[in-house]
Amino acid sequence: MKFNKFYFFPVSIFFGLLIYFLMFTINVINPDYSFGNPQLCVELIEYRLNFSDLSFKYPYSCDENYYYTGFEEFSKVFEETYNYQARPLYIFGGYVSFKITDFVINLINPSFEYTTQLSTFLYQLMIINSIVYIFYLSFKEKVKITNIDYLVFLIIIMINPIYKWGIFVPSHQTSTLLLIAFFIYFSSKKMVVVDRNISLLFGLFFLFHRSFLISFLALILYKNIDKLFKIETYLKNLKCLIYFLLPNIIYESFIRFILQRPTYDANTEYWGQFVWLYDFLRGKVRYQSEWHCVTIPENFICYFNDLKQMIMYILIPILLIGIILIVNIFSERKKYPLINEVLFISISLFSFWSLIGWYPPIRFNFYSIGHMVTLILLIFYLSEKKVFLKSLIFVSIISAYIFIPHWNTPDIVIDTGLFSIVSLVTINLFSILKLLERK
Repeated sequence: MKFNKFYFFPVSIFFGLLIYFLMFTINVINPDYSFGNPQLCVELIEYRLNFSDLSFKYPYSCDENYYYTGFEEFSKVFEETYNYQARPLYIFGGYVSFKITDFVINLINPSFEYTTQLSTFLYQLMIINSIVYIFYLSFKEKVKITNIDYLVFLIIIMINPIYKWGIFVPSHQTSTLLLIAFFIYFSSKKMVVVDRNISLLFGLFFLFHRSFLISFLALILYKNIDKLFKIETYLKNLKCLIYFLLPNIIYESFIRFILQRPTYDANTEYWGQFVWLYDFLRGKVRYQSEWHCVTIPENFICYFNDLKQMIMYILIPILLIGIILIVNIFSERKKYPLINEVLFISISLFSFWSLIGWYPPIRFNFYSIGHMVTLILLIFYLSEKKVFLKSLIFVSIISAYIFIPHWNTPDIVIDTGLFSIVSLVTINLFSILKLLERK
């Protein structure tokens, strides 16, 4: 039965509330974001509803007021010291979500005080649903996707650590899988070439998350990998790059020349992300902290040490991939759809984030390799034709991810809890049945 994918949005609200219940109400999942480290600046606060005696716990981030002021009043984005001036499209999306939510809340209960938190929660779910829908458009021509498959896709994305924790805070790290989804969608269309319209689209989303630049450049490289030695390739794509930059040029020109204000990018000016490379070439070091590594090869050493931590953090999902690949070698040797595209963009982003110069625990490695692991597991699920075997893969993925703590945890150890054991037992049962199939 054809099912309008819009209806999955209320389904995602249900699962979002279920995750909230598991984390912040009964604490089945460790609800801690910062583990007592004030540098990580997210803590659980108890809020009280002013129209009843009910209270609820909700994460409070030290930078959320920057987001919330923009969500509530978009013109704040143009102020000189607004931290997130470089991501206006993301802020505008939060602003639209706030205005719609505020309108509805005022009709129902005007005394409700936490409209911004609610609208942000809904906004993050909109981003997740957009990601899932774009992946659906990418995969539907390669494999059959039922409504159940779509639901599974949604659930697994929601328990990915970036989203399991990210839906309750306003941070735009939830955009990191969106830019991967964009790449995979356009790279999977063999007849699609990167033209003015695609360049402008990616350029517009550069104002959503700066890393869309890497998604765009990776797409150009992927589409022209067999034409790298032709001068026409570079001339054509130089025009595309200009179109890509156009939305940002217009945006910054508006601030500089119409509003007559300086532009501000906290990522580069405050944190020194990527600009440290220019300093390094001049023999200068301007940015220093526990997480800064701003000389070469120190940056790569820090990055690869963090990669080792991330591998430990999601070791069980990585083991699932290894087991399924081994089974594939000894059984049907199937070719998995869009696996090359996933690997290409993941390696591109992994290389990009290695140069950021600021390496807080795990997150930047997760934006590439962590997402890659989730997507490969989803591809394995979609590629399996038998319902029971698909169910085993689904159970093993859920069991592997659901109780992973926040990546800020100071003690990353191999998870040997009950659900990790369930995950490995289930995937081994899958392996046995697959191997018996061949006999």
